[in-house]
Amino acid sequence: MKNKKEAPKRKPTAKDWAKIRAMYLRGETLDFVMEQIPDLDIKRSSISERMCREGINKKKKEIEERTRNKLYQRVEEDKIQANDRHIQLFNDSLDVIQTLLEQYKEELTEGKAKPRASAYNMDLIMSGISKAQKGLRVALGMDEDGNVKLDQPEILVIEGFSENNI
Repeated sequence: MKNKKEAPKRKPTAKDWAKIRAMYLRGETLDFVMEQIPDLDIKRSSISERMCREGINKKKKEIEERTRNKLYQRVEEDKIQANDRHIQLFNDSLDVIQTLLEQYKEELTEGKAKPRASAYNMDLIMSGISKAQKGLRVALGMDEDGNVKLDQPEILVIEGFSENNI
């Protein structure tokens, strides 16, 4: 096999240094930079020293800090939007529960033979209220850890008896 002659390496020009500087500021590793400029006669240490002399390291840190701050801000905005959406959903679910409770109350006051306000249904409603309350507290930042244990009130409903006989 014939060995290919490697092209002679050349010293970097101002344009090459600008390209190196741009890659360095983007956060590329020195290995990556070296792979991108195989035709240049340059060492990693030379790149590091020049970037340091030109103050590029400081600029790079400033860029990284600004990027990090923008990312934190974007995450915080997303978190606020998600919390707003959760609050709306919890409020909507509480509205549905309130509607059910009003219907159950009407059925009981009208004396329906088989009202839907059974002990089981009331337990489900109270569970829904408890979960919505917990979710709202977390979304509003009142319970940061989200591990608050809310005890559901116990409902005792006696079915099949007249109030006069109790």
